[in-house]
Amino acid sequence: MHTSQSALEALERSTRTFLDLVADVPDARWRLRPAGQEWSMAETVEHVVLANRSVLGALGRALAAPLADGAERLDDAAISAAMFRSAGPAPPGAGEPTGCYATRAEGVAALAAARDAIAAWANDTALDLRAHGLAHPVFGTFDGIQWILFAAAHTDNHVPQLCALREATRGT
Repeated sequence: MHTSQSALEALERSTRTFLDLVADVPDARWRLRPAGQEWSMAETVEHVVLANRSVLGALGRALAAPLADGAERLDDAAISAAMFRSAGPAPPGAGEPTGCYATRAEGVAALAAARDAIAAWANDTALDLRAHGLAHPVFGTFDGIQWILFAAAHTDNHVPQLCALREATRGT
């Protein structure tokens, strides 16, 4: 079972992996959307930023929602990138990118800031994050620590997409 610290470490690792994939991408490739790809690298990063900001909002709302004793929730081990493969489509408009990051530096800064905001929130709260939770619209109820794990898993879920985009835009 994860602690707040181990969940934050998972988020840090997933974000670092994600950011490493775009570290050397020139701005000329950043906004390219290759044929057959849903999003560009810029849009993929923006989507993850939007999702992480949504997680931060959920964490804030979770504080007002103590979980009942024995409340049903996912096992921590089930919260991984694999959970997205069988989840079906995301709810309409959920984290839909708008193309707001013109440069890689803007996207990288926004993703790092979103990660840092989640970490600051978790480190600043005195409440037991296992005792508070909120339902996710697709996956069920997550406690506070599981919301952080979800942010890491969601980021990990988009790593293969970034890898494919890097490959598809190589040499352009």
